[in-house]
Amino acid sequence: MSPQAESGSRHYWDRTWSRFLRHQGMIAPSAKLIQQLIPHLHRHAWVLDLGCGEGRNTIYLSRIGYQSVGIDLSRKAVQVLANNLFEEEVRAVGMVGDARRLPFRTGVFDGVVAHHLLDHLDGKGFEAAFTEAGRVLRPGGVMLLTMGNFGHLRADDKVVGREDGAFVFTAGPTKGMLVRPFEAAPLADLERQGWDVLKDELTPRGSKIMVLRRREPSESAAI
Repeated sequence: MSPQAESGSRHYWDRTWSRFLRHQGMIAPSAKLIQQLIPHLHRHAWVLDLGCGEGRNTIYLSRIGYQSVGIDLSRKAVQVLANNLFEEEVRAVGMVGDARRLPFRTGVFDGVVAHHLLDHLDGKGFEAAFTEAGRVLRPGGVMLLTMGNFGHLRADDKVVGREDGAFVFTAGPTKGMLVRPFEAAPLADLERQGWDVLKDELTPRGSKIMVLRRREPSESAAI
């Protein structure tokens, strides 16, 4: 991502989460979506919530029995998460960090949630964040990812398209936000990359939902 686009994106998200700081808001958790991880995680498993925002899913994961860690590029978002953890009387970890360069050792998490995180990164950012998510997962760990279909934005006069297929808003309340419509190509060869695809579907609106399992080394060697 260019320095200008990076700065614009950070400013947009800080501005967005600052409004939550003023109003002490929290969006309802994506409970139905998160439930898809439960069959694949043991009780008290460690789960990383990438791009956690105000912490709705971080808090939900803790409430249903997991050790959750929420990480977000926006310092304002993590401040909102800290406030919400206090208000909701829930224990979890919130920290500022970049999904493209995660500050964790290899193989420390049992699960990763990337709910509409990868579709706010450019092409190189997507590759880096996806690789990092796989790195911090233990063998046998699972990742839940969702990506939106923003194809309709091609006709929006407030966005500028990029060579990698991403769009950046140049005006209005979403100025600076980057979105990248789901593309099949980057996720087309997951088995060779050491993943088992447990779920792969498109919603009626064209969003992608996937549950992936990080293959054990012995299983990869057998392929």
